[in-house]
Amino acid sequence: MSGGRVNWSRVNSRNRMRRQGVEDVTGLIAQPPKQPQRKLSKAEHREQAEAALLAWRAGQTAKDQ
Repeated sequence: MSGGRVNWSRVNSRNRMRRQGVEDVTGLIAQPPKQPQRKLSKAEHREQAEAALLAWRAGQTAKDQ
């Protein structure tokens, strides 16, 4: 076990840079940042919730049989 101290601010900044797609120290380029999701309307949220419920219910009936 090494007795060295960890520079957490440096670790956090490297993690943040990797998330944002900045070039890493090793020279590899991470994935470019994703586009922010657009806001969904109430109707779209309702449709997604209904689809998720139906998919969950189908999975439950498959387990029961």
